[in-house]
Amino acid sequence: MSGAARRTHPSGSPAALVRRTSKGETALSDTHGVLLMVAVTVILAAILLLILLSMLPAGSWVEPQPPIIITEISHVSTGTGTLTYASRVTLKNNGSTVYENDCLRAVFYVNGYRACIVHTLNGHLLIPSHHYGVKTLSGEGCRTPFWNPGETMTADLSDGTFYPGAEVTLQVVDKRSGRIISKHTMRA
Repeated sequence: MSGAARRTHPSGSPAALVRRTSKGETALSDTHGVLLMVAVTVILAAILLLILLSMLPAGSWVEPQPPIIITEISHVSTGTGTLTYASRVTLKNNGSTVYENDCLRAVFYVNGYRACIVHTLNGHLLIPSHHYGVKTLSGEGCRTPFWNPGETMTADLSDGTFYPGAEVTLQVVDKRSGRIISKHTMRA
């Protein structure tokens, strides 16, 4: 027996052979274990990074739109299609809040100067109110006492209020508190 000798095994079994190894014959399990632990750690770190990155808001960090926006400004006659500076403005409840439209006032600015105030956004109450520069309100957002999310309304202002290329700003004000709840600017 060249490499093995009979002696008692540390476990106490007298018949067990104990093999002596030379210095260069160590097993590779320590190295494999370290490599495996490093690989598992890197994979867990990558998964954790993906989870944390998914919690960050996506996009280009663009500021969100206000709750009420101008979607269209029309300068042409609905009947003939000719340029009449009709000044019809379509507004949309772009948020998630239901507004009581009689409690809202819309103030329009052209190039920074106040052009028109709509004292109520309720289509039924607009007629008897004191308004200047507004012909009619139409659309689903002004037919009932409430302006629901996603609904639009069109304010037909006096012809010539807006003109092509003008910067039109809308401020929607809560009449009860005087607080501006939305401000949106669009090029006419």
